[in-house]
Amino acid sequence: MLNFDLPGFLGAIVSAAPGAGDVLLAVGLPPQVRIEGEFKRLEIAGLQRLTPFQTEAVVVHLLAQAPASAAARVRQEGAAHFAYSSPGISRFRVAVFTQRGTFAVSLRTIPEGIPLLGDLGLPAAMREACQERHGIVLVNGPAGSGRSTSLAAMLGEVNSTRSCHVVTVEDPIEFLHRHATATINQREVGTDTPTLAAGLASALRQGAQVLLVTEPTDGEGARLLLEAAETGHLVLTTLRGLDTASSLMRMLSLFPPEERGEVRSRLARVLRWSFTQQLVPQRDGRRPVVEIWRATRATTAHLADGPLSSSALADLLRDGERDGLLGFDRALERAVRAGEVEIDTAMAHAVLPRQLELRLVDLREAHS
Repeated sequence: MLNFDLPGFLGAIVSAAPGAGDVLLAVGLPPQVRIEGEFKRLEIAGLQRLTPFQTEAVVVHLLAQAPASAAARVRQEGAAHFAYSSPGISRFRVAVFTQRGTFAVSLRTIPEGIPLLGDLGLPAAMREACQERHGIVLVNGPAGSGRSTSLAAMLGEVNSTRSCHVVTVEDPIEFLHRHATATINQREVGTDTPTLAAGLASALRQGAQVLLVTEPTDGEGARLLLEAAETGHLVLTTLRGLDTASSLMRMLSLFPPEERGEVRSRLARVLRWSFTQQLVPQRDGRRPVVEIWRATRATTAHLADGPLSSSALADLLRDGERDGLLGFDRALERAVRAGEVEIDTAMAHAVLPRQLELRLVDLREAHS
């Protein structure tokens, strides 16, 4: 293992599939890469069937450059995630884990440099959200939807347009931001702070105006997010969900049932924007389709007291399109009518497919 050439190993994979988003290594199969949402098995000499030795060698060499806490988590929990840079090849978000007594590895490519909102095809409302002075801005989506990339682009917008102090608390740090108009200090969980909650609590005392925080996974972290927004900070963070309704339900689930009513009231006071995206196959490749929720009198009142169901929120967003609101399925419908997305593709990604199908019945009939 001491002579194992990890950069050469990764370089061979990346060279065989330029532009791949994810790399997956599992014993008994060749390296796999995800292209346009689908995994493809690579044909590389000597790597037709990865051996336990090869995947363990990859893990050993990855952990050698990871925070010490990562190796401890692998020993104690059988899994860890962290960032890894291979000069001249790429920067990766890494997840290592054990399965049936062997190691498996997932590596997600992090693009070079900080992406621009316009280049990603994201709505102008995201740029507007970056000018908020306090409150919470959410970027939501399922796994692999590009949330981290969108959040990095938003922080890049803040960095280029605002003279402020930004503190991030990330697990792990993916995109590396340089000081520009803003001053940015990035802190990594496990290296610079023991936990997300501890890092967030410290950030409240570090003179920051803007906080970027990894998705909270417990009530303590979520409670501190609310406190930060309530005390005059702009908080950029992310949640998993197919739309704003499911994302907010996920956040509420981090709290005990008896606290959720109060949390909804607090959220209604501080939530400024919620963007939920999926990467959907379009004419020019996979591009984001984005739901836009913003704080208006109607949405704030609904968040405080109304039903948090996908159908109820979709109706609310549709009624508020004049105010810049846009439901996810409505965004899909627009893309279909513009000829950018196929009907069957839209149906596969819809939050409420039956309702979308009814709204697209005229196009179905026209194509039949």
